[in-house]
Amino acid sequence: MTPTLLRPLAALVVPVLFLEACEKKRDPPAEPTAENTEQRRPVDAEVALAGRVLFMGDSITHAGHYVSMIDAVLRETTPESFPDLINLGLPSEGVTGLSEPDHPFPRPNAHERLERALETVKPDLVFACYGMNDGIYYPFSEERFAAYRSGIDRLVEVVHAAGAKLVLVTPPPFDPEPLRAAGKLKPAGADTYAWFEIYENYDTETLAPYSAWLLDQRDRVEGVIDAREPVLAYVAEKRRADPAFTLSNDGVHLNEEGHRVLAGAILDALGIGAGKLAALDADRLEKVHAAQMLLHAAWMSHVGHTRPQVRPGLPLPVARAVAALPESETPKFLFNQIDLKGWDGDSRYWSVEPGERGAPAAIVGRNEGEVPSSTYLFTEAEPRDFRLFFEVRQTVSPAHSTMHSAVAALGQRIDDEGGNTRGFRGPLLMFCHDWGIWDAHRRNRVEPVGQKGAFRVDAEKVGDWNLCEILVIGDRLRFAVNGASVFDFTDQPDLLRKSPLGLQLHKNAKPQEYRFRGLVLTESPEDRLVSVPSR
Repeated sequence: MTPTLLRPLAALVVPVLFLEACEKKRDPPAEPTAENTEQRRPVDAEVALAGRVLFMGDSITHAGHYVSMIDAVLRETTPESFPDLINLGLPSEGVTGLSEPDHPFPRPNAHERLERALETVKPDLVFACYGMNDGIYYPFSEERFAAYRSGIDRLVEVVHAAGAKLVLVTPPPFDPEPLRAAGKLKPAGADTYAWFEIYENYDTETLAPYSAWLLDQRDRVEGVIDAREPVLAYVAEKRRADPAFTLSNDGVHLNEEGHRVLAGAILDALGIGAGKLAALDADRLEKVHAAQMLLHAAWMSHVGHTRPQVRPGLPLPVARAVAALPESETPKFLFNQIDLKGWDGDSRYWSVEPGERGAPAAIVGRNEGEVPSSTYLFTEAEPRDFRLFFEVRQTVSPAHSTMHSAVAALGQRIDDEGGNTRGFRGPLLMFCHDWGIWDAHRRNRVEPVGQKGAFRVDAEKVGDWNLCEILVIGDRLRFAVNGASVFDFTDQPDLLRKSPLGLQLHKNAKPQEYRFRGLVLTESPEDRLVSVPSR
C-alpha cells in the first residue's frame, strides 16, 4: 500500500475502534453468590460518604459538576448528616510529572501537594481520578505507563499512611470524534502530540490499558470505580439516534451531562444509586454547585499548588462564611485580587501583594515615613445596611507600631491634615491591638463606653490572619472576629449615613503594615451574624 493511502484508511479504522469501545458486548454478570459478591463489589462495604471526603484529580474534577451532584444528592437523602465534600481537582495535573513538549508550563504533579493536602484537609476518605493527562496524549509507551503505575503506587502509599481510605476512579474515555471533525487529531508516527493535537487512538491504545490496570488494583485499596465503561455505554446508546452525539466538545473534558454519568457511576458503586440524580431540583443543584466552586477555589488556595493561570480563591474562612450566607443575600466581591480597581487611595500607602503558590492576594497598607493624618482606601460602593467579611493581619515586630486599623463606615470623606484628601469623619470600627468604635472628628471613643487605653480581645490572633464580620442594620452596629462577638452597639440614627467604606492607615510617625484580603460585601442583610456559631 502506498503512503498516500495510509491516512484515509486510518480515518476509517479509528472511528470503528472507538465505536467498538462504546458498543463492546460483555457477558451477562454471574448470579451473585457468597463467593463472588465481594470480588465483584467495586467498593468495600464499610466505605461510606461520611466525615471529610477529599476529591483529587485533574481538570475534570476541577470542573466540579460530578462532586456537586453527589453533594446535592447527599443533602437531599441525609440532610442531618451529609459529609463535607472537598474538591481539590487541579487543571493539567497528573501523577507522573510528565508533560508534552508543547505544553506552556510543566504539568503539575499531584505528589507536589498530596501530603500537604492530606495534612491540611485530614480526610476520612479520598477519591482520586487520574490518567487523562498521564499518557500526555501520545501513543502508548511502556515508559510512560511505568511512570503512571509508579505514580498511582505512591498515591496509594501516601493516602494510606495518612490514615485515610482510598477509592481510585478510572479516567473517563477520550472521545476522538469531535477533534476528528475539526481536523485536530494526529496519526501514528507524528513527531509530537499535545492536548490540542491528540493521537487519534489515544483512548483505545493508551487510556484503555491504564484503566484496565487500575481496575486490577482492587485488592490494594478500598475501592476502584470504573468511570470509563459507563461513559462509553452512554455515548453508544445516544449515538444510535444521533451519530454526532458527544459528552465532550474537545474529547477530554466532560460536559455537565457527562459529569452526571460520572456521578451516577460513583453513587452506584457506593450503593446509593444513580437514580437519585433524576430527582434533583435544578435550582437547588445550581446553588450547591455555586457553593462547591466557591469553596473549591478557597481550598485550592489554602492547600497551595504550582499551576500558573489559576485565579486564587477567597481565604478559606471567608469562603466558608460566604457559603453560609442566607439565600436572600448576594455577595459582592470588592477585591479582584489583581489591582485596586474599584478602590480609591493614596498610592504611596496602598498596594496589592500577590499570594505565593496560589494563595489569595492581599491589599497592603503600609508606611515607612510619617502619616500626617489617618488616610483611607475607599470603596466605590456606598452601602447603608450591609454585611462585610474580610481577613486582616497586622505586621507585629519591634520596628512596627501597634496602632490599630479600622473600617470607616456610615460617615463622610473629608480633607484632613497634611494635604490628605482621603480623610474621614464618622464611625471607625477598630481592630487589632485595640477594638471598638471611635467616632472620628466628633465624639472620639463611643464603644466600649468609658474605655481608657486599648481594648483587647481574646479571640484576636496577634500577628496572624483574623476573620472579621461587620453587620450594620439601621442604627445597630455589630462586629465579630474569629467567630466571637466583639461589640453590639446601637448608635444615634441621625449620626449614621450612607457612605463609602474605608480601610484605615492610622496617623503615625512609626512604620505600620496591615494586610487585608477576602473583602466580601452584601447589602440588606438578614439580622444575624453568620460567622458566630448559634447557641
